[in-house]
Amino acid sequence: MTAVEGDRETGMPTDDPAGPVPAPSPPARSRRWRRLRRLTADLLLVAVGGVIGGVAGGVLGASVVLALRPSVAAPAPIAAPASLADVVAEVAPAVLRIQAGAPDTGTAGTAVVLTPTGDVVTNEHLVHGESTATLIAGDGRHLAGRVVAKDEKADVAWLHIDGATSLPVAHLAGPGTVRLGEDVVAIGNALNLEGAPSITRGVVSAVGRDTATLQGVIQTDAAISSGSSGGALVDDTGAVIGITTEALVGDPSVSVEDIAFAIPSERVQTVLGGMGLALRPGR
Repeated sequence: MTAVEGDRETGMPTDDPAGPVPAPSPPARSRRWRRLRRLTADLLLVAVGGVIGGVAGGVLGASVVLALRPSVAAPAPIAAPASLADVVAEVAPAVLRIQAGAPDTGTAGTAVVLTPTGDVVTNEHLVHGESTATLIAGDGRHLAGRVVAKDEKADVAWLHIDGATSLPVAHLAGPGTVRLGEDVVAIGNALNLEGAPSITRGVVSAVGRDTATLQGVIQTDAAISSGSSGGALVDDTGAVIGITTEALVGDPSVSVEDIAFAIPSERVQTVLGGMGLALRPGR
């Protein structure tokens, strides 16, 4: 008997001189199923490998990005809008009572301090024909005001408190800042009441209104009473958007409610600039 190589399938020796007998081929259907199973397994491996590779690559990519990206400081938090009470607390100290002429027959109203050194704005009709006026702070201090210049048509007057320093001031709004419907407060010396100024609240009802005496004024429903003329109409940023000047009143045949007017701050600045007082918008 001649020794030959073991069979590759079984490993058992054979003495058939013709060599190993090949194993019978599996049926065609069995081969197709094995091929499908192998293909399915390969696809699963590829899919799982893709997911794992994607996660690993994503983590690696994130690590690279984090390593290369410079550190950036967190943005500062946005400050919450000031409440109207905060606005009043800021602006009211700069609003003064004004008395001009004889105590019994003179006028009483409101004025607004614009510079720490004593430059003050009010309505011309409050100091018409006068060269001086008494300005009264909320704490009761009486200050002598000198009329520097006035414009009857614009209803704007500039007064100065000689020797003043470190006065609280209000800031006139810049051009284009008035918004229809925005909240406002009017700060003024309503009815010439003693003490701090009166505060009323409303909205900007209209812009560019014409009255019997003025053109292009701001209309508001914030209450304006006798004595409030020359006061401040203030927006929710604390900027003075207008100097209050007049209100409409009804009669037995006409009902009028909450219609008052203020001279726009942009015009006030222009008039004061023509008088020689140059101001920069504060807000």
